[in-house]
Amino acid sequence: RLKIRAELTARASTQSFESLLSSWTRQYGSEASPILMDLAQSRQLPDSDRYIALMGAAKIGGSRIAQPISGLLKDSSWMLRLGALRALGSLSAQDQGQNILPLLKDPALVVRLEAITTLARLKPKGSAEALIDMLTRSENYHRGKAQWVPERALAALTEFKAAPLAYRLAPLLDHRSDPNLQKAAIRTLERLTGHVTAKGTSLVAQTSEWKRYLVTFEP
Repeated sequence: RLKIRAELTARASTQSFESLLSSWTRQYGSEASPILMDLAQSRQLPDSDRYIALMGAAKIGGSRIAQPISGLLKDSSWMLRLGALRALGSLSAQDQGQNILPLLKDPALVVRLEAITTLARLKPKGSAEALIDMLTRSENYHRGKAQWVPERALAALTEFKAAPLAYRLAPLLDHRSDPNLQKAAIRTLERLTGHVTAKGTSLVAQTSEWKRYLVTFEP
């Protein structure tokens, strides 16, 4: 453990993660994974070192360490929460999917974005409803405009059988101060419902047509 820790903390700034991972795998094999996981959980180390240890543990240990990785979703460091999401997504750890849903409300924007990406991959029950709930949360907007999260949530919705929830996108059509969000909502509605407005139709006309359509839409 001490040797791996020393190699982790003393690594050169120019050393790539891949070369470090290759060295650990060659020297220690699968025994490196629990040691790296312990280091990832250690708050005595800088977050950057913990992050590298976490990703190394996931690469070497695979799906069998998904559960301890999931524990880092509640870490006080946004970097470790982010790393845990990326690791669980790369491992396709579907049994941990429910633990990811709370991170859609994480205080860190970058974590919320990654949580959407991970949910789209793992697809735990309740994901579509949770993604739609994000669309109206104030922390995902600034001065009336979406801050990346709503657009990514809309794109992720197309990965689910969410047609019965299409009507809940109607409020986004009224975001006249954010045409890009309106367009993203329309793209998602097209994917969910199969309905497409005529080419060349203005955005104002498209939003009006979609609002009428959603009143009577039945999936």
